[in-house]
This record gives sequence, C-alpha cells and structure tokens, in this order.
Amino acid sequence: MYVWRKPMPSITIDSAAIRLTDTILGYNEQDLEETLKAIAVDIGLCHISYLRLSPDKGSDTSVLTTAIITYSKSWQHRYFERQYVLIDPVIAFGSKAVLPFDWDQLASDDPAVQAFFADALTHGVGCNGISIPVRNRRGAFAVVSFTSNHSKEEWQEYKKKNIIKLQLMSVLIDSAASINLKLNSPPVKLSKREEQCLIWAARGKTYQDISEILNISFGSVKSYLDTARHKLNCINLTHACAVAVATGVIPAKALR
Repeated sequence: MYVWRKPMPSITIDSAAIRLTDTILGYNEQDLEETLKAIAVDIGLCHISYLRLSPDKGSDTSVLTTAIITYSKSWQHRYFERQYVLIDPVIAFGSKAVLPFDWDQLASDDPAVQAFFADALTHGVGCNGISIPVRNRRGAFAVVSFTSNHSKEEWQEYKKKNIIKLQLMSVLIDSAASINLKLNSPPVKLSKREEQCLIWAARGKTYQDISEILNISFGSVKSYLDTARHKLNCINLTHACAVAVATGVIPAKALR
C-alpha cells in the first residue's frame, strides 16, 4: 500500500548566518555552544559539533585540540571518561577527509567502534550524522558534524536538499570558532580601493551606492569586492565583511 510522506523541507541558513556573523563581529555575547544549539533547533537537527584537529607529530594521525559541541553533559563526561577520542571514527576518518562524509560510511567490524556508536545513540547523539571537513586560511583543519533522528529515508532526502547549505554553514561556524578562540590570522593586505569598497559594504551600502560614493564604475566595485573576498578566503560578501572587521583587516572604528 502506498503511504504518502510529507516532503522534507529545504532549510534556510539566513538566520544561522546572521547569528554566526554577529558572533564573528562580536555583536552576539551568547556562548558559541548556545548559538549552535539554537541553530540546530532552527534547521531541524539534534546536534552540531565543531572539532579542531592538529597533526600528531611523529605519526600520520591527528589529535583533537578543540571541541565546541552541543551534546549532553552526560555524553561529554562519558566520552572523555572512556577515552573515546582514541577510537572515535569521525576523528580518524575526518582527519584525512576532503569531502563531506555520512557516518554510515564509518561502519566497522571493530566491536569497540560498534559499541561506541551504540553508546552515543543511547546518550542522545542521534541516529544519523554527517561530517564536513573545513580548512581555513589560517591553515587550521576542523570537522563540523550535524546529527539527526530522521528515518534513513528522510535523512537521505534532507542531505540531498541541504548539503550545500550545511557546507556553507560549516565555514561560518569555523570562522566563528576561530574568532572565539582568538586565533591569529596571517596578514591580509587589501589595496586602498578594496578596503574602501569593503568598508562601505560593511556599512550596508549596495554595489550601486559604493559606485556613486567612490565615483567608480559598478563593475569596478564588484571586481574590488570579489578580490577582497578571495583574499579573505570567505564564502560571500557578508562573511568577508565580518571576518575583515573581526581580524582587524579593516578597523572597526571605520564603521561608525
């Protein structure tokens, strides 16, 4: 018998992008963990986790250096008490991954890994998971994971509709975490015009507004802003403005 299922909705990252950009700019005083909890609810998922990894000197493995996660305190305590970090397949696989990977890919015959996932499930981590590797312009490497309790069919549809948005969101989460952790950034040198255009964009001016203010063509404004965005390794203009201010590439006082 045919059973009609309500189509899975496509998520919007507008609200999440605003929350994360406010965090990057320092406008949002809320702890990043609490921000991620709110975002998870907004996009219909259980949890979001951010894991920063560093190469383990003398081996080909990576070690966990930073974790910002929304999992329950009981699971966090159990994770570290049982030293799950040593067998966590998300860390093992994620340290070498380039593309997003579903946790179903991590299926293992290893009883310890099977027990780890079973334990995670009983502690509310979620029955589905996807992890997205992120490498930023600081040379840092991280893995952002999203978990859910959708059915397998619903989860496949959710991923298909929203994977690009989840990837963009992961980049913003990495930037917010980097600012939150006060990591140093390599210097980015903008030209005078790039800086002027970015400052006006950060003030909320449109490309046409900036063209008239600086008395340059619309095409030139777009070219300067695109170049500045690429130098900052940002996914869009809003992200570029936030990162430029947060890292001092353009002075915050210039926005007053």
